Amino acid sequence: MMIDLNDPVFLQRQTKIKQYFKMWLNRDFSDLPTIIAPDCYYQECYGPAYLSLTEIQAWIAHQLTVQTVTAWPITTMWAATDNTVFVEWSFTAKTTEITQFDGLSKIHFNAAGLIDDLREYETTTKHTYPYHH
Repeated sequence: MMIDLNDPVFLQRQTKIKQYFKMWLNRDFSDLPTIIAPDCYYQECYGPAYLSLTEIQAWIAHQLTVQTVTAWPITTMWAATDNTVFVEWSFTAKTTEITQFDGLSKIHFNAAGLIDDLREYETTTKHTYPYHH
């Protein structure tokens, strides 16, 4: 059973998620501790994982030296009843080349309203439809 999208708790979580995505575009993570729990587990879509806010901040500091996120729009957001929000998105960044892919994040919030588990999953942006006529 999904929760009401107008639920105040869901709206609060939605705001934090949007704020986090925007941080990558603005390259300003000063409010990160108001969104991410100190003991947060963060799993990137291609394998690396971080076990705390401190590790996440170290990863972000490194990413800011090698990558510029140019677009990260959220296309869909929905909530489950167990403090989990699912976010569908499209990601574009520039390093030595342009990287673009679609993805989904499974984001869990703790009792304090902070993200304590964030897992990203990637798919390719270009889709083919081999059986569609």
